[in-house]
Amino acid sequence: MENKETENLNALISKFEIGDYNQSIALGQKFTKDFPQNGTGWNVLGLSLKANGDLEEAIKIFKFLIKVLPKNAAYVANLGNSYMLVGRIQEGIRSLKKAISLEPKLVNAIEALGLAYTEIGREKDAARLFAQVIKLDSSNQRSPYYLGNLYLNDKNWAEAEKYLRISQFGLSQSHILECLLCLDKRQEFKFHYKKLTEGGVRNPLIGGLISHAKELYGGEIDNNFCNDPIDFIFVDRIEETDGLTKEVMEKLIAYHYSRKNSYRGQNLLHNGAQSSGNIFLTDEPFVKGLKLAIESKITRYRKIYANRNEGFLSHWPDKYDLFGWMVSMKSGGKLDAHNHKEGWLSGSLYLSLPDKKDKKNIDGNIAFSNVGPRYPVIDTPIAKKVVDINERDICLFPSSLFHETIPFSSEKERISFAFDVIPRG
Repeated sequence: MENKETENLNALISKFEIGDYNQSIALGQKFTKDFPQNGTGWNVLGLSLKANGDLEEAIKIFKFLIKVLPKNAAYVANLGNSYMLVGRIQEGIRSLKKAISLEPKLVNAIEALGLAYTEIGREKDAARLFAQVIKLDSSNQRSPYYLGNLYLNDKNWAEAEKYLRISQFGLSQSHILECLLCLDKRQEFKFHYKKLTEGGVRNPLIGGLISHAKELYGGEIDNNFCNDPIDFIFVDRIEETDGLTKEVMEKLIAYHYSRKNSYRGQNLLHNGAQSSGNIFLTDEPFVKGLKLAIESKITRYRKIYANRNEGFLSHWPDKYDLFGWMVSMKSGGKLDAHNHKEGWLSGSLYLSLPDKKDKKNIDGNIAFSNVGPRYPVIDTPIAKKVVDINERDICLFPSSLFHETIPFSSEKERISFAFDVIPRG
C-alpha cells in the first residue's frame, strides 16, 4: 500500500474510532473514490454509516463488499448486524451464520447471532452462543451481560448475579441491584444503591427498582431517577398540522403488516405482534415527519416539567437516539406490565383503538404502577393509574414507570407506535 493510501486510511480509521462519524463518512467517501480497490476503506465507510444511523446505505456497501470479497467473514457479519438494526432478523441470521461458517471463532458474529436468537425467543440457543463467546474470549464483557440477562428473564437471580458481576458492560451493575432485591439481600441492596448513586449512575432500571423497594421496605428512599413517576405522565394529541397526516398513519400501519421487517418474540404480548429493530433507522418515507412530530412533543414535555427537581429531568442526556417499534393487538390482546430499562423517556402514539361503548369503558387503555411484576410480592394492595387514550393521542412518561394495557374485546385492532428516548454512549 502506498504511503498516501496508508496515511489517508489511518486518518479515516482514527475519525471512526473516536466517534466522529460525520467526518469519517466524508473521509470514507473520498478515500473509496481515490482508492476503490481498498476493501478496508469501504468497510470503515460502511461501519461509519451504520453508526450514524444510515443503515440502508451501510447495507448497500456491505453487499457490494461481499460481492467482491465473498469469503471475508467480517464483512458478512457487518451486513448481518446492519440487517438486525432495521428489523430484518431472518436476513441477519442468515448472514451471521454464513460469517461463522467462514470463520468459526469470529466472536462478534457468534455474539450477534446470540442476540438475534434472543430477539426471536430462542433463549436456549442464545445462551449456548453467549457461553461459547465467554469460552473463546474470557475478557469479553458483553456476553456475560447478555447471558446474565437471560437468567434474569428466568428469575434465576443467583445465576444472573454471577455473570453480571464479571461484566462492566451496559446496565450490569444496575442489574446486580435487581438481583439483590429479588434475593432479599436488603442491606447489600441499600449499600449497592448508595455506591451506584455516589458514582453518578442513574437509569430507568434503578428508578423502577427503587420505586418497588419503597413499597416493599416502607420508609423513604430517595429515587435518583424519579421519585413520583406517576406524576410525570403526560397525554397530548398529534394533529395533521403537526405532520402526522392520515396518509402517514396509514403508511405506518401498512408497514407493520407488510412484513418488511420480522416480528419480535415477545413473551409479554398476548394475541398481538411487535415489530423488530428500530423503525427510525429505516428509509421509509413516513419516518422523517413522524420523528419531527414526536420530537416536538418531547420538547414540550421537557418545558412543562422544567422546574421539577427529578434526576431524569435534571440529568437529561446531552445526546440521545429515538428507538421506535409497532405493537398491534387483536380482540382479547394485552401487554403485561413492564418498564423500559434502556430508555429515559418512553411514549406511545395511538394509531387505532378499539371502539368504546361509553366513556367509563377502560378497555384498551394503558395502566401505570410503581411496582414491578417480577419483583418480590408486596402484601398491601397496589394502586394503579389508568389513563384514558384516544386515537392520535401521544402518552409520554418516565421509562422507569411500570405500565401495561387493559384487555379489550373488539373487532377493531389496537395499534400503537411505541418509542424510547435512549441516551447515546
